[in-house]
Amino acid sequence: MKAIAQIEKLHSDMCKKTIRRNLSRIMDIRILDIDLENKTLSFVYNSIAAIDKVKRELWRIGYPLNQLIKKEPQGELSV
Repeated sequence: MKAIAQIEKLHSDMCKKTIRRNLSRIMDIRILDIDLENKTLSFVYNSIAAIDKVKRELWRIGYPLNQLIKKEPQGELSV
């Protein structure tokens, strides 16, 4: 599944590098994009536990989430 995280403190390439380095250690996710203009982080995750790990790690390194949007895969219906 895909998620987009809004990160207010995302300002520079150094911020991107720090986030990418620290989140790459979480094996349950894959970073898709870090957008400085929109201050967003897009990633794919396998479980709710992976999202919790991302939230904790971002908070620990000084980039707390403002908002997290979870997206359902295209074509998948919820019953």
